[in-house]
Amino acid sequence: MKKLPTLIAILFFSLIYGQQKTVSDYETTISMEPAEVVSSAILSFEFAEEKIIKYIITQGNRDVLIKEINKNENSQILKTDFSFLENGLYEIRFIIDDTEVKIIPFNKI
Repeated sequence: MKKLPTLIAILFFSLIYGQQKTVSDYETTISMEPAEVVSSAILSFEFAEEKIIKYIITQGNRDVLIKEINKNENSQILKTDFSFLENGLYEIRFIIDDTEVKIIPFNKI
């Protein structure tokens, strides 16, 4: 009888760790090149599962662009046009399954 609460606690902590690991995996598998953008950039998604990825480009507290990508199964690279942006500092925020998984700052020159 004493083993049941211990088993439930272990399963609970395993579940929590598994969910945290998934979010942190996106941190290392989503990237953007270059960090200083003239007109376009390459977004790279190096994870296997098929997902809908929402990204939001912000400048200060203002949302400049909100867009969704239907990422295919396996890795995917996407060229993105940023020529419409004015020069300045921006952030691109990636959201998967209603969770913000990564923020990448970049400079539009």
